[in-house]
Amino acid sequence: MDPLSTIHHPDYRYNAHHLVKLSDIGPGLLLAATGIGVGDMVSSTIAGAEYGLTLVWALAAGVVLKFAITEGAARWQLGTGTTLIQGWRDHLPRAAVLAFFVYFIVWSYFVTSALVAASALVPAAIVPSVPLPVWGVIHAVGAFTMVWFGRYERFLAIIKWFIGLKFGAIIASALLIVLWSGADWSRAGARSPFSTAYTLSLIGGVGGTVTLLSYGYWMREAGWSGSERLASARSDLTVSFSLVFIFCISMIFLATQIDWSGQILDEGPRLCLLLADRIGQEIGPVGRGVFLLGFWGAAFSSVLGVYHGVPFLFDDMLHLWRRQPAGGQRGTPYRFWGAYLALAAISALVIRRPVWLVFAYTVVGSMFFPFVISTLLWLNNRQNVRATRNGLLVNVVLSAALVLYAFLAVEAF
Repeated sequence: MDPLSTIHHPDYRYNAHHLVKLSDIGPGLLLAATGIGVGDMVSSTIAGAEYGLTLVWALAAGVVLKFAITEGAARWQLGTGTTLIQGWRDHLPRAAVLAFFVYFIVWSYFVTSALVAASALVPAAIVPSVPLPVWGVIHAVGAFTMVWFGRYERFLAIIKWFIGLKFGAIIASALLIVLWSGADWSRAGARSPFSTAYTLSLIGGVGGTVTLLSYGYWMREAGWSGSERLASARSDLTVSFSLVFIFCISMIFLATQIDWSGQILDEGPRLCLLLADRIGQEIGPVGRGVFLLGFWGAAFSSVLGVYHGVPFLFDDMLHLWRRQPAGGQRGTPYRFWGAYLALAAISALVIRRPVWLVFAYTVVGSMFFPFVISTLLWLNNRQNVRATRNGLLVNVVLSAALVLYAFLAVEAF
């Protein structure tokens, strides 16, 4: 059972029939591939380099929070047969949905720009004769093409390969460090005072932001519907966020084992190239190459996941805003938004501002959570929708998250 099993609504009973088969695990892998990207690598590296293991609590809090949010949205969809965005349309003021749509446009620009720019860093470092913007265009067009022609099953097979690549590379890098020189636990402490901004970035960025809403559409692509699929979704999400935690704590540990000097917080995604160079100094060029491969896999798999999952949200919002039947399908609006993501990334490369985008989009993405948490507390506690009701534990987790975001926001200003 998953770590938040007590969130079941009162009518749920556990039995062996509800156990998910390994072959059923899929939407969660797409979510993990999308959510574990360059933002997690940068935030985790900073956490380890500047704060040692003292921010592991923030990593754990972020994982638990993202699990609760995604499970709540999935429970709403499986219990009501409508997406969370449809729930917003039916139960929230129209202005709230419009505000989210405007936010979604801005967020989409940030996320695609940051991820494509980061994906281009590795080949640009290996083949510097080809400018970074050219590599970025290649990644953006390549991802768009793969999503355009890739149906769910084919796309899932590609993502599984990327999951293996980035996890194998990052965990191998950590193991090589330990086997080469042994773990130095004296570096586990913080070398910098507590930072509200980076704590918020770690909690808000780990495991994805708006991309969490794509999970419901991937469930639909996989043919999951009805409350009987809730146990499968919970097990699937447990696998997904376990992978997120393992990946990020491996990155934090790696960063604690490197001898850092000087200020590193303004390096942006290039920080991961710096980390690769430091790993190369510790264990040689093979270690550097392994880590770079994992960095590229994490960045580009996020690009693929965003290009595949985020356009579903645009299609759904567009249909609902026009008072048409529910969207979230692979139609013309879906493909239009995929093209927007690619063109937005290319435009950001042209204006040459890739460095600040990763941290910017994780902070901007954090603004999304108070809104979605509040709506889940409202929608999933409604008396007339018993099948989606929150349990006590989820209400506590989501309420505590709202308090935490309020505290961090006050501290930031």
